[in-house]
Amino acid sequence: MRERIFSLESEYGVSFIPSGDSGEPTKETIVAALRGALVAEIGLSDSVFFANGAKFYHDVGHAEWAHPECRSAREIALYDKAADHLMAEVREAAENTLRKDGGYHGKLLIVKNNVDVHGNTYGCHENYMAEKETPWMDHEDYLRLSIRYLVPFLTTRMILCGPGRAGWGRRGEQGMFFQISQRADFINAIVSRDTRDLRGIFNLGRENEPFSEPGYRRLHLILGDACMSGYGTLLKLGTFGIMLRMLEDLQIRDIPYLRHPVSALHTISRDPTCKVLIPLYDGREVTAIDIQRMYYEQARRYFEQYPASPVEAEVMTVWGEVLDALATDPTRLFGKIDWVTKKLVMDRYLDGAGLTWGVSLGKHPGRYKLQEIDIQYHNVNPAEGLFYRLITGKSPSRRLDSLHTNNEIQQAARTPPPFTRANVRGRVITAARRANVKVEVKNWNEVRIEDQKVEMHDPFAYFSPEAYMLLNSGKITPA
Repeated sequence: MRERIFSLESEYGVSFIPSGDSGEPTKETIVAALRGALVAEIGLSDSVFFANGAKFYHDVGHAEWAHPECRSAREIALYDKAADHLMAEVREAAENTLRKDGGYHGKLLIVKNNVDVHGNTYGCHENYMAEKETPWMDHEDYLRLSIRYLVPFLTTRMILCGPGRAGWGRRGEQGMFFQISQRADFINAIVSRDTRDLRGIFNLGRENEPFSEPGYRRLHLILGDACMSGYGTLLKLGTFGIMLRMLEDLQIRDIPYLRHPVSALHTISRDPTCKVLIPLYDGREVTAIDIQRMYYEQARRYFEQYPASPVEAEVMTVWGEVLDALATDPTRLFGKIDWVTKKLVMDRYLDGAGLTWGVSLGKHPGRYKLQEIDIQYHNVNPAEGLFYRLITGKSPSRRLDSLHTNNEIQQAARTPPPFTRANVRGRVITAARRANVKVEVKNWNEVRIEDQKVEMHDPFAYFSPEAYMLLNSGKITPA
């Protein structure tokens, strides 16, 4: 497939810091306050969907943002940043609601990370529209081939897009060392259908929830981390999208076969030098950079024969630059790759305090400073978040990302992707808000206008004549 749908589901950590003797609202109450503030800006009171095509709701103690269907990795990276921007934008309005309606006085902290200090993990799940089978293989054989070829790539991909973390083990109980991925310590299977207890490198839990008509599947990955940098999200989804395209064309050849993929995932995460050797079944030992380079070189040769889209070409350029920098001078990636950026900041703190990474640090007060840096790096509030302060420097203008412009992010916060069915969904919501008309938007592939159902099974169909005619008929009843 040369064209596919990309999407993400990001879970935000939300907490309330009370002032004085104020009580604390439940997580569900916090999410409801955030949702109310978002509805006032871009939503409808009776729908979980917004004018930019996204969906927002409470999910087991977290605020979950399901992004709209996008046509490229760059586009989904943009809408991921737009979600961060919106969450920060409505924070004060949500605080006002909590104060007025519940008597809760204090401040909301919203972070986009994947693990808390109590050892709980929450996801940033990836979704890809992918072929179920090929003309040469049935579904089961093609699925086995996919797992065989893609697991080594996914096991090592974190060096391109990990967010970094202080602490080994679910609660840091194995010592205060730095690691590349936040989710790695929670992945315990090669393949799984579960997303909470048995978490796999390759997940099959959503195979029967396709992005479109039969013949395609929803490939759902749960091992990835949330990125603050748009470059990280671009690489995370863009490189995997290229892998899927090559796999569907049966153009992946010499792939390393990891002897112990789950163990390798944990080992790679705990090696910020990216030099640890990973055993293969053929007896060789290679680094994560070596494995990523194998995939990169095959992709480069593939695109010499088949044309790359502009975004794929951009991904290839950034992919090669990141691999070169990791092998020679990782500091060149400051502000672009989260784990490199975070580690440089943490190393600077440890050097200034006369401390070093290690088991003994777990009993030192410096541990809590590292945990504070870890959390604040992911604070979505540009006035406070460490990521934003690092990429802004002393400039008076607040940069929201190092990949996208502020204007791009602000536009994506209020308008849907133009060339997927999210455009229809978002335009219907915008029309309903403007004209106060009666519409229902309950799921991804259907809207109701004046009780007339408009179905949108093709995620690439960005215009609906039926929706257009109903909205412009002049017969719409005010809501």
